[in-house]
Amino acid sequence: MMSAASIARIEASPVWAARRIEIFDLPEGRVLVKGQRAQRSPWPHRILNWFARMAGVPYLKAVPVHGGTHSQSIELQRLHALALAGLPVPQVLHVAPSYFVMSYLGPTDLAVTLREQGVRAFGLWTASLEQLLEVHARGQYLSQCFARNMIVSQKFDGLIDFEDDPLEVMSLVEAQTRDWLIFLQSSLWNLGAPPAVLDGALRDVLQRESPAVRATLRHAALRLAWLRWLPSDRRIWGKDFVSLQAVASALHRHHLLGATSAFHGDT
Repeated sequence: MMSAASIARIEASPVWAARRIEIFDLPEGRVLVKGQRAQRSPWPHRILNWFARMAGVPYLKAVPVHGGTHSQSIELQRLHALALAGLPVPQVLHVAPSYFVMSYLGPTDLAVTLREQGVRAFGLWTASLEQLLEVHARGQYLSQCFARNMIVSQKFDGLIDFEDDPLEVMSLVEAQTRDWLIFLQSSLWNLGAPPAVLDGALRDVLQRESPAVRATLRHAALRLAWLRWLPSDRRIWGKDFVSLQAVASALHRHHLLGATSAFHGDT
Protein backbone atom coordinates (compact mmCIF):
# COMPACT_ATOMS: atom_id res chain seq x y z
CA MET A 1 0.00 0.00 0.00
CA MET A 2 3.04 2.26 0.30
CA SER A 3 5.95 2.63 -2.09
CA ALA A 4 9.47 1.53 -1.19
CA ALA A 5 10.59 5.17 -1.50
CA SER A 6 8.00 6.33 1.04
CA ILE A 7 8.95 3.57 3.48
CA ALA A 8 12.65 4.42 3.09
CA ARG A 9 11.91 8.10 3.82
CA ILE A 10 10.02 7.17 6.98
CA GLU A 11 12.72 4.82 8.22
CA ALA A 12 15.45 7.42 7.62
CA SER A 13 13.75 9.92 9.95
CA PRO A 14 14.98 10.14 13.57
CA VAL A 15 11.91 12.07 14.71
CA TRP A 16 9.29 9.36 15.16
CA ALA A 17 11.83 7.07 16.87
CA ALA A 18 12.49 9.77 19.48
CA ARG A 19 8.98 11.22 19.83
CA ARG A 20 6.86 8.19 18.79
CA ILE A 21 4.73 10.28 16.42
CA GLU A 22 5.56 11.99 13.13
CA ILE A 23 3.45 13.30 10.27
CA PHE A 24 4.66 12.93 6.68
CA ASP A 25 3.40 14.35 3.41
CA LEU A 26 4.00 11.53 0.94
CA PRO A 27 2.80 10.67 -2.56
CA GLU A 28 0.24 8.43 -0.83
CA GLY A 29 -1.08 11.46 1.07
CA ARG A 30 -0.60 12.83 4.57
CA VAL A 31 0.16 9.99 6.97
CA LEU A 32 0.97 9.52 10.64
CA VAL A 33 3.80 7.25 11.79
CA LYS A 34 3.43 5.79 15.28
CA GLY A 35 6.34 4.15 17.05
CA GLN A 36 6.04 1.82 19.99
CA ARG A 37 5.47 2.98 23.56
CA ALA A 38 7.75 1.96 26.39
CA GLN A 39 6.06 0.09 29.21
CA ARG A 40 4.59 2.43 31.83
CA SER A 41 5.04 2.33 35.58
CA PRO A 42 2.28 0.33 37.31
CA TRP A 43 1.86 2.87 40.15
CA PRO A 44 -0.76 5.13 38.51
CA HIS A 45 -2.76 2.00 37.67
CA ARG A 46 -2.62 0.83 41.28
CA ILE A 47 -3.98 4.17 42.50
CA LEU A 48 -6.83 4.08 39.97
CA ASN A 49 -7.63 0.47 40.83
CA TRP A 50 -7.73 1.35 44.54
CA PHE A 51 -10.22 4.16 43.83
CA ALA A 52 -12.35 1.88 41.63
CA ARG A 53 -12.53 -0.73 44.41
CA MET A 54 -13.28 1.81 47.14
CA ALA A 55 -15.99 3.54 45.08
CA GLY A 56 -17.52 0.25 43.95
CA VAL A 57 -17.14 1.06 40.24
CA PRO A 58 -15.10 -1.82 38.75
CA TYR A 59 -15.55 -0.47 35.23
CA LEU A 60 -13.25 2.46 36.15
CA LYS A 61 -10.28 0.22 36.95
CA ALA A 62 -7.13 0.58 34.89
CA VAL A 63 -6.64 -1.32 31.66
CA PRO A 64 -3.08 -2.64 31.17
CA VAL A 65 -0.96 -0.73 28.65
CA HIS A 66 1.70 -3.30 27.85
CA GLY A 67 3.96 -1.21 25.64
CA GLY A 68 6.24 -2.44 22.87
CA THR A 69 5.08 -4.93 20.27
CA HIS A 70 2.20 -6.10 22.47
CA SER A 71 0.53 -2.67 22.48
CA GLN A 72 1.18 -2.21 18.78
CA SER A 73 -0.47 -5.57 18.09
CA ILE A 74 -3.49 -4.62 20.19
CA GLU A 75 -3.88 -1.29 18.40
CA LEU A 76 -3.69 -2.91 14.97
CA GLN A 77 -6.30 -5.50 16.00
CA ARG A 78 -8.63 -2.82 17.39
CA LEU A 79 -8.25 -0.61 14.30
CA HIS A 80 -9.10 -3.61 12.11
CA ALA A 81 -12.19 -4.50 14.17
CA LEU A 82 -13.48 -0.93 14.25
CA ALA A 83 -12.89 -0.47 10.52
CA LEU A 84 -14.76 -3.72 9.79
CA ALA A 85 -17.66 -2.32 11.84
CA GLY A 86 -17.73 0.72 9.54
CA LEU A 87 -16.51 3.19 12.15
CA PRO A 88 -14.33 6.25 11.38
CA VAL A 89 -10.78 5.22 12.32
CA PRO A 90 -7.47 5.71 10.48
CA GLN A 91 -6.61 3.32 7.68
CA VAL A 92 -3.51 1.22 8.38
CA LEU A 93 -1.12 1.64 5.44
CA HIS A 94 2.04 -0.16 6.51
CA VAL A 95 3.21 -2.27 9.47
CA ALA A 96 6.85 -2.70 10.53
CA PRO A 97 8.35 -4.39 13.62
CA SER A 98 8.81 -1.13 15.56
CA TYR A 99 6.18 1.19 14.04
CA PHE A 100 3.16 1.39 11.79
CA VAL A 101 1.77 3.96 9.37
CA MET A 102 -1.83 5.12 9.16
CA SER A 103 -3.83 7.78 7.38
CA TYR A 104 -3.92 11.18 9.08
CA LEU A 105 -7.37 12.28 10.26
CA GLY A 106 -6.53 15.89 11.10
CA PRO A 107 -4.83 18.21 13.59
CA THR A 108 -7.70 19.26 15.88
CA ASP A 109 -9.24 17.16 18.62
CA LEU A 110 -12.37 17.74 20.66
CA ALA A 111 -10.43 18.51 23.86
CA VAL A 112 -8.62 21.45 22.24
CA THR A 113 -11.82 22.63 20.60
CA LEU A 114 -13.68 22.62 23.92
CA ARG A 115 -10.87 24.49 25.67
CA GLU A 116 -10.90 27.16 22.97
CA GLN A 117 -14.64 27.41 22.29
CA GLY A 118 -16.43 26.04 25.35
CA VAL A 119 -20.18 25.83 24.90
CA ARG A 120 -19.87 27.25 21.36
CA ALA A 121 -18.64 23.76 20.42
CA PHE A 122 -21.82 22.16 21.77
CA GLY A 123 -22.75 20.84 18.31
CA LEU A 124 -19.43 19.00 18.00
CA TRP A 125 -19.84 17.65 21.52
CA THR A 126 -23.30 16.25 20.76
CA ALA A 127 -21.97 14.82 17.46
CA SER A 128 -19.38 12.99 19.57
CA LEU A 129 -22.15 11.62 21.80
CA GLU A 130 -23.92 10.30 18.73
CA GLN A 131 -20.71 8.73 17.43
CA LEU A 132 -20.09 6.96 20.73
CA LEU A 133 -23.65 5.65 20.69
CA GLU A 134 -23.03 4.32 17.17
CA VAL A 135 -19.81 2.59 18.28
CA HIS A 136 -21.76 0.71 20.94
CA ALA A 137 -24.69 -0.05 18.63
CA ARG A 138 -22.22 -1.88 16.38
CA GLY A 139 -21.00 -4.03 19.27
CA GLN A 140 -17.73 -2.13 19.71
CA TYR A 141 -15.97 -0.08 22.43
CA LEU A 142 -13.13 2.46 22.49
CA SER A 143 -11.19 2.23 25.78
CA GLN A 144 -9.25 5.53 25.53
CA CYS A 145 -12.46 7.45 24.96
CA PHE A 146 -11.04 10.83 25.91
CA ALA A 147 -12.04 14.00 24.09
CA ARG A 148 -8.41 14.31 22.93
CA ASN A 149 -8.85 11.09 20.93
CA MET A 150 -11.82 12.40 18.95
CA ILE A 151 -10.71 14.31 15.86
CA VAL A 152 -13.03 17.12 14.76
CA SER A 153 -13.06 20.03 12.33
CA GLN A 154 -16.40 21.50 11.33
CA LYS A 155 -17.76 18.00 11.96
CA PHE A 156 -16.82 14.76 13.67
CA ASP A 157 -13.89 13.29 11.70
CA GLY A 158 -12.73 10.16 13.51
CA LEU A 159 -11.37 8.19 16.46
CA ILE A 160 -7.78 7.44 17.43
CA ASP A 161 -5.61 5.72 20.09
CA PHE A 162 -6.31 2.03 20.76
CA GLU A 163 -3.18 0.75 22.51
CA ASP A 164 -5.06 -1.16 25.21
CA ASP A 165 -8.03 -3.49 25.30
CA PRO A 166 -10.50 -3.24 28.21
CA LEU A 167 -11.85 -6.72 27.51
CA GLU A 168 -8.67 -8.06 29.12
CA VAL A 169 -10.07 -7.06 32.52
CA MET A 170 -13.83 -6.39 32.13
CA SER A 171 -16.95 -7.30 30.18
CA LEU A 172 -18.18 -5.57 27.02
CA VAL A 173 -20.98 -3.82 28.93
CA GLU A 174 -18.48 -2.54 31.49
CA ALA A 175 -16.15 -1.36 28.72
CA GLN A 176 -18.99 0.52 27.02
CA THR A 177 -20.03 2.09 30.34
CA ARG A 178 -16.40 3.06 30.89
CA ASP A 179 -16.44 4.78 27.48
CA TRP A 180 -19.27 7.07 28.61
CA LEU A 181 -17.64 7.88 31.93
CA ILE A 182 -14.26 8.65 30.36
CA PHE A 183 -15.81 10.77 27.63
CA LEU A 184 -17.88 12.80 30.07
CA GLN A 185 -14.98 13.15 32.51
CA SER A 186 -12.77 14.54 29.74
CA SER A 187 -15.30 16.93 28.22
CA LEU A 188 -17.89 18.29 30.67
CA TRP A 189 -15.63 20.72 32.53
CA ASN A 190 -14.44 22.56 29.42
CA LEU A 191 -17.84 22.36 27.70
CA GLY A 192 -19.41 24.42 30.48
CA ALA A 193 -22.99 23.90 29.27
CA PRO A 194 -25.89 24.94 31.54
CA PRO A 195 -27.26 21.92 33.43
CA ALA A 196 -30.64 22.02 31.68
CA VAL A 197 -29.01 21.99 28.23
CA LEU A 198 -26.54 19.29 29.23
CA ASP A 199 -29.20 17.09 30.81
CA GLY A 200 -31.43 17.28 27.76
CA ALA A 201 -28.63 16.23 25.42
CA LEU A 202 -27.58 13.32 27.63
CA ARG A 203 -31.15 12.13 28.09
CA ASP A 204 -31.75 12.17 24.34
CA VAL A 205 -28.68 10.03 23.65
CA LEU A 206 -28.62 7.69 26.65
CA GLN A 207 -32.24 6.64 26.26
CA ARG A 208 -31.09 5.01 23.00
CA GLU A 209 -28.29 3.04 24.69
CA SER A 210 -28.67 -0.64 25.47
CA PRO A 211 -30.59 -1.53 28.65
CA ALA A 212 -27.48 -3.20 30.12
CA VAL A 213 -25.31 -0.09 29.69
CA ARG A 214 -28.10 2.15 31.04
CA ALA A 215 -28.35 -0.06 34.12
CA THR A 216 -24.60 0.14 34.70
CA LEU A 217 -24.67 3.92 34.29
CA ARG A 218 -27.43 4.03 36.90
CA HIS A 219 -25.12 2.06 39.19
CA ALA A 220 -22.40 4.65 38.53
CA ALA A 221 -24.84 7.44 39.38
CA LEU A 222 -25.50 5.84 42.76
CA ARG A 223 -21.89 4.97 43.56
CA LEU A 224 -20.33 8.30 42.53
CA ALA A 225 -23.02 10.69 43.81
CA TRP A 226 -21.04 11.48 47.00
CA LEU A 227 -18.30 13.17 44.97
CA ARG A 228 -20.52 16.16 44.29
CA TRP A 229 -20.41 17.12 47.98
CA LEU A 230 -16.63 17.61 47.99
CA PRO A 231 -15.23 21.09 47.28
CA SER A 232 -14.68 21.54 43.54
CA ASP A 233 -11.36 23.36 43.81
CA ARG A 234 -8.90 22.43 41.07
CA ARG A 235 -6.01 23.79 43.16
CA ILE A 236 -6.75 21.19 45.85
CA TRP A 237 -7.96 18.16 43.93
CA GLY A 238 -6.59 18.69 40.43
CA LYS A 239 -8.37 18.85 37.09
CA ASP A 240 -9.08 15.13 36.74
CA PHE A 241 -10.86 14.80 40.08
CA VAL A 242 -12.92 17.96 39.59
CA SER A 243 -13.89 16.73 36.13
CA LEU A 244 -15.05 13.44 37.67
CA GLN A 245 -17.15 15.47 40.11
CA ALA A 246 -18.89 17.07 37.12
CA VAL A 247 -19.72 13.60 35.80
CA ALA A 248 -21.05 12.52 39.20
CA SER A 249 -23.28 15.60 39.35
CA ALA A 250 -24.65 15.04 35.85
CA LEU A 251 -25.41 11.37 36.50
CA HIS A 252 -26.98 12.19 39.87
CA ARG A 253 -29.30 14.79 38.30
CA HIS A 254 -30.53 12.19 35.82
CA HIS A 255 -31.20 9.68 38.57
CA LEU A 256 -32.78 12.24 40.92
CA LEU A 257 -34.99 13.79 38.25
CA GLY A 258 -36.34 10.39 37.26
CA ALA A 259 -34.71 10.03 33.86
CA THR A 260 -35.95 6.45 33.74
CA SER A 261 -35.51 6.06 30.01
CA ALA A 262 -31.82 6.76 30.38
CA PHE A 263 -30.92 4.91 33.56
CA HIS A 264 -33.58 2.42 34.62
CA GLY A 265 -33.50 0.36 31.44
CA ASP A 266 -37.10 1.20 30.43
CA THR A 267 -38.02 0.92 26.76
